[in-house]
Amino acid sequence: MAMDNKKFENNSRIRLAKVMRKEITQMMEKSLDFAHVACHKDNFQQLRSKILRVGNDCMRQLERELNVYDIKYTKIGEEIIEFKNVINKG
Repeated sequence: MAMDNKKFENNSRIRLAKVMRKEITQMMEKSLDFAHVACHKDNFQQLRSKILRVGNDCMRQLERELNVYDIKYTKIGEEIIEFKNVINKG
């Protein structure tokens, strides 16, 4: 039983790390899109390298930080939305 809990915690940590990586990657991509429009081509390459380095360092540091926490994923229940077709009579 304790082994199952440890596996579940590890899976929760992996899940959180994947979500975190996805969000930070999207943030870097959007930042680079804005920078590409705002910066001269020569400056953009230097800025791109720095944004990617800082973003990747941030992801690695957050993953190390996750290792010192107990993490438990709780699935959010599905929401069911019902639509009713109302025919106007008149």
